[in-house]
Amino acid sequence: MMLAILCVFVLFSTAYSNEETKKCEEVNVYDKPHQKHVLSMGLNRPYQLAFDKHQHRTFFSHNVGLDNEDSFEIAYVEKGEMIPKVVHDVKNGFAIAIDNKDGIIYYGGSEGIKKEHLKEKNATIHEVLKNHNVWDMFYKHALYFITYPSQHLYKLLPKNEVEHQKHIHEEIYQFVIDGHNDIFITNKTGLFLIKNGTDERIHYKGPKIFRAIEVNNEGKAHFCGKNGIYTANKADHTLVMIAEIKHIFGITFDSNDNIIYSDPHEIVKLVPGTCEK
Repeated sequence: MMLAILCVFVLFSTAYSNEETKKCEEVNVYDKPHQKHVLSMGLNRPYQLAFDKHQHRTFFSHNVGLDNEDSFEIAYVEKGEMIPKVVHDVKNGFAIAIDNKDGIIYYGGSEGIKKEHLKEKNATIHEVLKNHNVWDMFYKHALYFITYPSQHLYKLLPKNEVEHQKHIHEEIYQFVIDGHNDIFITNKTGLFLIKNGTDERIHYKGPKIFRAIEVNNEGKAHFCGKNGIYTANKADHTLVMIAEIKHIFGITFDSNDNIIYSDPHEIVKLVPGTCEK
């Protein structure tokens, strides 16, 4: 047993030591060079990224089962550390949303939703909602969540009551509200905009499959296709690729609006600047 633990420690140490000496890499964002800073590595499909602005932690969900099965847990990496820490007591944890204003993080799993207060020391995780298998979550003034396998959208009301969002009648994969209170949803046919105060679905030309959509600190929506990060051109309802990156799984933004994204095995922050020659 001790030998197994030692082997795991050596593997982690070797991986992180090699990462420290890894050659600097650049990615262009809005045609400007950005350095890749690896926050964590050796992961299996890290999804659902979320950034805690109070303690500068990056939360994510990742597969801890075999390659041919899905068994997810929620974890996070501290600022300046690479080895993840596990969030316990969330069965098959897959979805994450943060209310950074009030300092509350929500965890969604196969048995419902739980929450934790980020500003409290030694905070405990409290149960919010039972008997819901949560697929995705988004927070803006209230918690919105999508259930699985129905793919229907719900809103969490005061006293932990639930309201089905009937104006979003279709089965959806992702949902966000941007800084203009316009809604973006994705479904099996692609990306749609529902402008504030209307029910009309406006289809966006471009990729049809997205693994994540998120808004930055300014309220601008960003969309992760298989091989790039996009923003929406609302004038002609098209997507504009701002960064070409292959195999993206998730996206979030730190306090300075730097992009944090994940690929099949790493979580990476993009910081403006060029590598030293």
